Amino acid sequence: MPSRLPDFVDPWRMADLEKVFSGCVAIVDLPRLAEMVCDADGGVELRLMFNREGGKRASITGFVKANLTLECQRCLSPMAALVESQLNIALVGSAEEAECLPEHYDPLLLDEPRIRLLDIVEDELLLSLPQVPRHKEGECCAAAGWEAAQPAADFKESDNRPNPFAVLSELKQK
Repeated sequence: MPSRLPDFVDPWRMADLEKVFSGCVAIVDLPRLAEMVCDADGGVELRLMFNREGGKRASITGFVKANLTLECQRCLSPMAALVESQLNIALVGSAEEAECLPEHYDPLLLDEPRIRLLDIVEDELLLSLPQVPRHKEGECCAAAGWEAAQPAADFKESDNRPNPFAVLSELKQK
């Protein structure tokens, strides 16, 4: 990938300097995300802008975007998925400060004086992954098999099978 992000930065200083980081990072550099995808080739496009709102609240805004290959949970074959997230993160030093934030901010509680930028990028992408990745309707190779399957509502209730709860009914009457 062409651009290289610094491994660690001081977020308070970056906000004071209104620093902007943009470019691409390889998916293989994001180990937790690489475990979730079928193919770790490719990259993540990003733009992270550190700033201070009104000279006071330090924040990170921007976006992360990646074309990922995920496993369809319907047919278990690979599928392409565009995963993107808009960032609006407020840097906070305590849980009390995080509770007082306006709702449009996601708090980032800073325990250490420095943060790893790739962790922010990876966290945002992981949170943006679909819970159950599936092909679109009509694109899934398992869809034909699902339509051919007999729906549960078509079972005949007139089947002469013994009711397994009939014994309980007899016990209740005694």
